[in-house]
Amino acid sequence: MRKITLAVILFIGCLNSSFAQSTDAAQVSKNPGYDQYIGVQLNGLIRQVFNFDNSTASTVVSPYLLTYNINSKRTGWGLRAGIGYNYSSTSSNDGITATTTKLNDLQLRIGVEKAFKLSDKWSAGAGIDLIYNTNNDNTSSTVSSSDTVTTTTRTVMASYGGGPMGWLRYNISEKILIGTEASFYYTTGKQKNTIDVTAPVPGSFPTYTTTTETTTQPTISNGTFNLPVVFYLTVKF
Repeated sequence: MRKITLAVILFIGCLNSSFAQSTDAAQVSKNPGYDQYIGVQLNGLIRQVFNFDNSTASTVVSPYLLTYNINSKRTGWGLRAGIGYNYSSTSSNDGITATTTKLNDLQLRIGVEKAFKLSDKWSAGAGIDLIYNTNNDNTSSTVSSSDTVTTTTRTVMASYGGGPMGWLRYNISEKILIGTEASFYYTTGKQKNTIDVTAPVPGSFPTYTTTTETTTQPTISNGTFNLPVVFYLTVKF
């Protein structure tokens, strides 16, 4: 009888230990040691909602439409990333000149940061980013006349660089934050400008055309201080 009682006690103890370990594991999985944030730029929406003066001035924007951060809850150290993409295609024709413009631009950044909790509602952070930008812009213009001339301009540029940054956020709720950031980025890169002019050869019959190409490759460097005028709506999860 004693052996049976002892076996039952040991069995119950093993069950309690297994349940406690499962509960601890579940709590750890539900409460990882880091916070993740996804942000989206708000300035365009704010301007649409609060455009009292009906001004046509351009909206202040950051090249990074979406941002992502992951930070340790214990130390505040983490990684940050941002991405922006712009594509547009426009065309016009006044009966004499037909113009087509295409813009295809991509901006990327990745960096490390340290987050600080200032109060229950306010938090801040500082870090360093590496950035990479690529621009591929094309404009074609055709002038219709007895001697039709087509001019095509292509600008391709890839630049890289980086610099320090800082941000400030306010907790609207536990999971919803709004904030802004400031940075100083230095970039350098090679830009390739190509101009092709296609025109008919005077006096040729039947008419045929020739194309003259002009290419330049300047090196362009910029140091830009971005003021904290762009706002992000951020979700914590």
